[in-house]
Amino acid sequence: MIKKITTVLVILTLTICTTTALAASTLENEIKNDLRGFNGRVGVFAKNLNTGRTIEFNQDDVFPTASTSKLVIALATYKYLYPKAGTDKANQYDRDIELMMTISDNNSFQKLLNEMDTNNKDVLNKVIKDLHLRKTQIHSETAFNNYQYHSITTPYEMAKIFEKIYTDKYLDKSKSEQLKNELANTIFHDEIPRYMMTPVFHKVGELDEVLCDVGVVQDGRDPILISFYTMTTDHNYSSNFIATESAKLYNALRKR
Repeated sequence: MIKKITTVLVILTLTICTTTALAASTLENEIKNDLRGFNGRVGVFAKNLNTGRTIEFNQDDVFPTASTSKLVIALATYKYLYPKAGTDKANQYDRDIELMMTISDNNSFQKLLNEMDTNNKDVLNKVIKDLHLRKTQIHSETAFNNYQYHSITTPYEMAKIFEKIYTDKYLDKSKSEQLKNELANTIFHDEIPRYMMTPVFHKVGELDEVLCDVGVVQDGRDPILISFYTMTTDHNYSSNFIATESAKLYNALRKR
């Protein structure tokens, strides 16, 4: 009798797991079809940071970073400028980075960029090398000559950058936590966070033909990393598309 009960339980478990896998697979196929039908250019890299499972589409294609480059500026500042700064200067760095993360402030961004240009020309490239990024270029004339944008990346590489922040693998824990708190409290809620009923840490970027968002959806069980880049002239369309597909990506990758 015990053997029969055990057998039934095993069968039920396998059935549930198979049904869940099939549902996730069906949703992934739907996402891929949606992405293929996007009216413009699109690239996505999404990952369950617990299981390692990914969904990818044009993840290695090059896109303008728009304001997601501010993540790299923040990393360069905290890694290479902050340790040498006095108290007042460190406080100013904290304030500038907070403004870049929460409201995507361009004045703070330009101030830090000018300082790097003047006194610390190599810090951005140091971050690129530290993280082993092959295609990402920030504030680069080479990028502009090749792509007509000064800062470029791929969905996969920007996801890699964000994962380092989220998992405290690049900066010291206090600065990583500070960044994550700011990224969880931005004024932007239209792309990845729109349909999420749980906290989202994210950084959005926007240019004339570019709309992108990279972040982590955190429901307390499965942190789902999403890096989403689009190029199209219709930002309402791309915003709605990112929001809808991000919700699908979250549901496809999370454990049930």
